[in-house]
Amino acid sequence: MINIGIVSDVSWDNYILVHNKFKKLSDEHHRIHFIYNKNLEMLCNCANSNNLTVVRNSSNTLSNCSYNLLKICDIWIIFTNCIEYLTLPRLILDKCNEYSIKYIRISERLNDYYSFDNCEKTFKKNIMNLQKCKNKNNLENFNYSDYNEVYNEIKKELILTSEIKTIIRLKYEKYNDDKKDKQIKLLYNKEEYKTNKHMVKQSKMYSTLVFENNRKNYYKNI
Repeated sequence: MINIGIVSDVSWDNYILVHNKFKKLSDEHHRIHFIYNKNLEMLCNCANSNNLTVVRNSSNTLSNCSYNLLKICDIWIIFTNCIEYLTLPRLILDKCNEYSIKYIRISERLNDYYSFDNCEKTFKKNIMNLQKCKNKNNLENFNYSDYNEVYNEIKKELILTSEIKTIIRLKYEKYNDDKKDKQIKLLYNKEEYKTNKHMVKQSKMYSTLVFENNRKNYYKNI
């Protein structure tokens, strides 16, 4: 089983490009690992649609989480346009280059870049022919405060205070009131109209049955 680390830019939203790569992975041979970030839901949806098993990873700092996962993964697939700094893809790229850990960098603007000699012509064949990475065992622990601080800002959860909740509730109530005021006002009672319509329908059905019954009796008496 080959362990594959998957990371992407914070601003990455190209679902199709991720999906096209994931569909070339095999759940029998590959186990993919994610680190909690803003794009986790999108990546998980791509993995689920391709029946891939997902392992989610998190820790108290980005450095610690990255270190733990770098010790596990045999290769990294990095979705990045190289326009962001002090983010997860940049950290993984730096560490992979430092310790010669294999990675494939995928960009929306450039061709796929392989950090290793890819003798095969296609992404799928290269992935299927991968071997276990030994260089990851040489990795030394690290802790980068700059990366940690940026990561904590990115993954910070939204905290709703009681004051904010009250404001949202009042805004929502006002929105509903305005919506009702703008609705077309009917000049009749809607429920009463439905009841009358139903009664008319029933009366017509009864008249039809009476007519049919009378006609049958008429022909019998002839």
